[in-house]
Amino acid sequence: MSSTGDALDQLMAAARAGDSAAYRHFLAEAAQRIRARLARKIGADSELEDLVQDCLIAVHDKRHTLDPGRPVAPWMYAIANYKLIDHWRKRGRSPIDLDDEADMAVAADTMAATDIEALLERLPEAQAEAIRLTHIEGLTNREAGDRLGVGVSAMKLRVHRGMNRLKELVNEQER
Repeated sequence: MSSTGDALDQLMAAARAGDSAAYRHFLAEAAQRIRARLARKIGADSELEDLVQDCLIAVHDKRHTLDPGRPVAPWMYAIANYKLIDHWRKRGRSPIDLDDEADMAVAADTMAATDIEALLERLPEAQAEAIRLTHIEGLTNREAGDRLGVGVSAMKLRVHRGMNRLKELVNEQER
């Protein structure tokens, strides 16, 4: 983070310190930035506001995954990109203009998400679900274990074995 910092960084820091007004201001600023970014990608889509709200909910739900030493904006925009990808997938389309550098990043994210999902499908279901919950959704091992009805140790073991198998699969593809 720069010495001056982005307003989002400052607002999030204040919110983490317990300032609820700063958090409300953070969400308002985040909504403006996300809306502007998404509007450039989907235009005056009638579902723009729904998509912005989905992004804000995800930002709120995933705020524990943000490293306090890292800038907020790239993390927030990554979440918005994933929500945009979900939006396009639900409609069976991906209107990406590859002349736009930001859209190329979204396209890369889409391909990476597709590649990861293809790899996860090659794992035993318990391992794949453990990785989805912890590494993609950002749940803790305890939260993921509670959701699946297994203990923390079992969840850690599933993630560990799944990640090792994913490394093997990636290495096989690179040969």
